[in-house]
Amino acid sequence: MRHWRLGRLTIAVTGTLLAASLEASAAGNDESASAAAGAVRTDAPDRTLSVLLGGDILTEDRVLRVGAAAAAPGERYDFAPALGPVAAIVGSVDLAICHMELPIGGAGERPGVYGRSPFGGNLLLAPYEMADALRQTGFDRCSTASNHSTDVGTPGIDSTLAALDDAGISHVGTARTSDEALDTVFVVNGVRVSHLAYTRYSNTARPREPWRLNFAATPQQVTTDVAAVRAAGAEVVIVSLHLSQEMQELTALTDIDLVVHHGPHVVQPVERVNGTVVYWSVGNLISAMGTPGRGRYSDPRSLDGLLATARFTELSPGEFEVEPWTVLICNEAVDRTLRAPVAELADGLLAPSKLAEMQACVDRSSSIVVDLH
Repeated sequence: MRHWRLGRLTIAVTGTLLAASLEASAAGNDESASAAAGAVRTDAPDRTLSVLLGGDILTEDRVLRVGAAAAAPGERYDFAPALGPVAAIVGSVDLAICHMELPIGGAGERPGVYGRSPFGGNLLLAPYEMADALRQTGFDRCSTASNHSTDVGTPGIDSTLAALDDAGISHVGTARTSDEALDTVFVVNGVRVSHLAYTRYSNTARPREPWRLNFAATPQQVTTDVAAVRAAGAEVVIVSLHLSQEMQELTALTDIDLVVHHGPHVVQPVERVNGTVVYWSVGNLISAMGTPGRGRYSDPRSLDGLLATARFTELSPGEFEVEPWTVLICNEAVDRTLRAPVAELADGLLAPSKLAEMQACVDRSSSIVVDLH
């Protein structure tokens, strides 16, 4: 059985949560523990922080059908069962961040297609119930800046953030007020963290108020914001980008610890650039892509995604080292259930009918990203 040691707990991919903490699991044998019993430590222990960022969340037709089929009588949708197999992994870290590519509607509002963008592609709205499913899965925060953020106008920004608020999920990338847009430094596990989010593209005209959507055509806005949050005391800075080639020079220009790109809908490499860990694309968390009949979105690679997990360890006061730990996930093609195929194949946990599908997922992504878990 594969166990994960990422932060809050030690977990198994079966979803069983073990009671031992990370520190307890790393404890030495009884003899060494006894020898240390009388010691008095005068220096502060190193601070650590574990984070996880997931891929794009899109609720097209197939995903809506799966959510509707799982819902209890009298309810519209329940996406928690589809996301459930990765909940133990998501819940193991100190800070789990999702990427809500679509706006979320209000309670009872119809999800689905709301027309076509003048730039191509559908204008989409996700159901209110998705926010609660993300919280049940273990997500603490969502980035909301994407090309779809204003698919249904500024009311969609408002309803998205209201749904996330109702679910107890914090957010960044869009805002209802200028003050809300500035609320970007927070404390997790004793570490002052800033998580910023931006998009390079929009399917519609951008809002009149620039603070409603973090739109960044060049690295300048990002570097300015990073400098501001560092000045405000941020010790760890994480940036989510809805992809832009112009942003590829970003890590050479500013002091960012972790950059995660969204938007290509396929897995791309993980690199360390100028000391910054960069995930060039984490693919999709859940979507209806990857099956025949969807045009350019029929590519089976769009079934795959990464959970961009990283552990920060304080080396000196306020200075942190980051080590990535990349978990591969894959959407089952028919019922859209998420799997962690590397671990599940190794542990023999998959049904025989799923073996070939999940092995194909591993084969596709292991040629792009080394050391997948």
